[in-house]
Amino acid sequence: MSSYKNYLITSALIFLLSGCNNTEPTIPTNKSTINSAHFIKKDIKHFNLENEYIMYALEYESQKKYKSSREIYLKLFENTNNHEYLVNYLNLSFILKDYENVKKHAASNMIENIKEEEMILKLYTLSLLKLNEKEETIKYAKKLVKKFYHKSNHSLLASIYLDLKEYDKSLAEFEKAYKINNSIETLQTITSIQYYYTNEKEKSKNTMFDYIEKNSYPFNLSLQLLSFYEKDKEKEKITPLLETMYSTYKKTNKEPMLSKTQDLLIRYLAKEDKQQAINFLQEKKIESTILLELYKDTNQLTKANLLLDKLYKKTNNLEYLGQQAIIEFEMAKNKQMVLPNVISKFDKVLKKISNPIYENYLAYILIDYDLNIKRGLTLVKKALILEPNNLAFIDTLAWGFYKNKDCKNAYIQMKKVVDNAGLEDKEIKLHWEKIKECVK
Repeated sequence: MSSYKNYLITSALIFLLSGCNNTEPTIPTNKSTINSAHFIKKDIKHFNLENEYIMYALEYESQKKYKSSREIYLKLFENTNNHEYLVNYLNLSFILKDYENVKKHAASNMIENIKEEEMILKLYTLSLLKLNEKEETIKYAKKLVKKFYHKSNHSLLASIYLDLKEYDKSLAEFEKAYKINNSIETLQTITSIQYYYTNEKEKSKNTMFDYIEKNSYPFNLSLQLLSFYEKDKEKEKITPLLETMYSTYKKTNKEPMLSKTQDLLIRYLAKEDKQQAINFLQEKKIESTILLELYKDTNQLTKANLLLDKLYKKTNNLEYLGQQAIIEFEMAKNKQMVLPNVISKFDKVLKKISNPIYENYLAYILIDYDLNIKRGLTLVKKALILEPNNLAFIDTLAWGFYKNKDCKNAYIQMKKVVDNAGLEDKEIKLHWEKIKECVK
């Protein structure tokens, strides 16, 4: 048999059951409980142009020209009586959402105990489902399950019951599918149905917990259990589960699950108690941007500054140097003493990257300390190009105009700030008073 004909016969047929909740891709297959020796033999007719037709069909299919390809497969079937070509025709028709044609040609060519029977029956059943012929769908899905015993057929029947909101029947079929191959995805579906539809929340959670404990904490199932704990406000169970997941993935060096779990654990700890999250990161010696943000949030600026220094030396990322310049200035009791070092850091950053926050910060320092008002105005105007409505930047611009004795423009800009932010901030109030006096 030529290689392209062999490819045609063994190619997988994959269908997605859109429109049914909690369903998996259904993969028609030749495997079934019927022994191949029991398949009836069909009379395959000789067709002179078979090889050429196959080549054209495969070429059209590779170009996703499914309509042209399926028509050739139909001609191949009509001329050879080989049902493998019919299966390809039905498959492409299904992809094209031509469910009526699938139904028509599958029904008229349904022969018991041929090798392709299961695939034809499955495509027929799927099309009935898509055509919303629910009673007929169940009838043929049951036939499929009875005659061809494997997981995907039980999952199909289960999905149909789920779509019909017959949750107990759906659960029973998914459980049968799970017994066949212990698929973790099927277990997720089962526990979801138990939790949301059959009023078995505790059973659902216990089933998941028992499974993950015995199977090294599969990530997706563990996440599902965490979400159920969250919904049921069982906060006391969340942190221990995340910590166990973290330890398990750490021991086995499982990435990216380890990083994702670490992130989830830290964020959950931070939501409950930021210092607890900091303690965890320090204990594990995890020097990350999350720890940096936690230091900032808890006003531990000295630790934040030291961490920024480590991160900058480790990565040479200028963003860390810019943040360090800001924190160094904010921490300083005698700001005049740190000005040269802070400005030097900002200069090094802005020489390589454009960042409106750093541009505005340096601009304000240059203006407020009368170091270089002209450069300060240039920098803040550059920052305002990217963020024209940023009130902090507009305040810096107004203060620069004031220092440059341009009272009129200083007043115009400062009024925008006051109108939007009010006078609660001491610095805004000071600037407003000074600028109003300048205008008078």
